[in-house]
Amino acid sequence: MSGSQSLKDSVVKGFSTKKVQEMYKGMTKRGIWKSEETLVKKYFLKESSILDIGCGSGRTTFELAKMGYKVVGIDLTPAMIKSAKEMSKELKINADFRVGDATNFEFKNESFDNALFSFNGWDQIPGSNNRLKSFKEIFRVMKSGGYFIFTSHIRVFFSKWAPFWIKQFFRMYIMKPIGFKVEEQEWGDRFFRRGKSTDYGTDMYIHISSLSEVKNMIEEAGFVLEFNDYRNTIAPEDSLLKDSVNCMFFVCKKPENAN
Repeated sequence: MSGSQSLKDSVVKGFSTKKVQEMYKGMTKRGIWKSEETLVKKYFLKESSILDIGCGSGRTTFELAKMGYKVVGIDLTPAMIKSAKEMSKELKINADFRVGDATNFEFKNESFDNALFSFNGWDQIPGSNNRLKSFKEIFRVMKSGGYFIFTSHIRVFFSKWAPFWIKQFFRMYIMKPIGFKVEEQEWGDRFFRRGKSTDYGTDMYIHISSLSEVKNMIEEAGFVLEFNDYRNTIAPEDSLLKDSVNCMFFVCKKPENAN
């Protein structure tokens, strides 16, 4: 089993626990972020179709459906899709939920007008080659002229996280070359556990890219970056959200007449 596949299995395992399912159902009931609503209304045409990637238990999917969009929600974790379907009955909102892998969609070319990858789901795709592959797959299934909106944590060395990056440098470039077992496969990988109330039951994986890395991948996939800024700048009220930290939004456009 490859390292990336092992990490992918770990991500699915982490998001399948009962505690995480309940946590995500709670976030689904609280609904869409103000920043998400602002960008969706600005860039997605009314009644257009949206592929909601990494939909979890439907937090964004249900809101998009209520706003009049034709939305399909996909998630890598079967337990999340099960929870989303349960929430659909509870909220009495019909929505199309499917298990799906962002690096290998089962949709035909140009199936959707737009795409959304919220809540830093893109960051939890193991391996830079797979993160780029997901961008290329999203580009493939989107129609020309459509918009792709996603969020990501951005690596900033000179910040409160500086001690972590110093430690990671030591692990990857000093300990690993001399034979110590190191979980990190790429610079920017991070493994973490949350507090007891939201313990995933396993070390969770996330990759924290630099801004230049994200922009380069956007360009390599064929998209044009239209806008990027931090969530709490777009909507200051989102700084009050307790179940997520500040992240950066990216709005990308698939050029007109692109194949």
